Amino acid sequence: MVKHNLLQVCRLGLLTIAGLALVAEGSFLTQKAYASETLLTSKLTAKLTANAIANSEKDNFTCSANLEELTTLLLKDLPAYSNRVIQRTQDLNQAAGIKNYIITASKAEFEPLGLPRLQYNQIDNQDPKQVFFTVLERQYIDNKIIDLQTYHWLFLAQTDSGWRTVMMFSRFGNSAKNMPPTPPRETTNGIIGQGVKLWLRDCRAGTVKPHPV
Repeated sequence: MVKHNLLQVCRLGLLTIAGLALVAEGSFLTQKAYASETLLTSKLTAKLTANAIANSEKDNFTCSANLEELTTLLLKDLPAYSNRVIQRTQDLNQAAGIKNYIITASKAEFEPLGLPRLQYNQIDNQDPKQVFFTVLERQYIDNKIIDLQTYHWLFLAQTDSGWRTVMMFSRFGNSAKNMPPTPPRETTNGIIGQGVKLWLRDCRAGTVKPHPV
């Protein structure tokens, strides 16, 4: 009887030890799982933070002080900016059935013309930079399509706050009829001129998105 009781005690002891071992193992596994989850969360957070920083740096646009870099971006965006001006200001033409769209702008040329000083107010006591480019414009009039080639002579000045328009001159021609361009006229506040001003404003504000290479 005593032997039987001792055996029962031993069994109970073994069960208790086994139970404690299982509890300890479960606790260890729980801690291990928690540690793994914490490590994974930490790595994921670090990766997301790195991606956010990379995207922030990528989107952090600074208006270039280099004229060629500046105008490259400007002329890529100019059709979209100019078409916004058309949509906002050409109500009478649109009501009359005349629709204008700026299709594309050429690459810029920078060789200045050696002309006498024009009548303009100098900015920061410096002569402005000269930029030459062409724009293809399309008009829809009475179900007819007319392509217009326009030639632009833009004067830009770099100030402490960024690039600004000084003035712009333009010549217009009908490429379909091989018509020679018209004499130059000031178009600083024309459709293309306003498009340039709006883009430069956004450039100074750092909201222009650089194009992928």
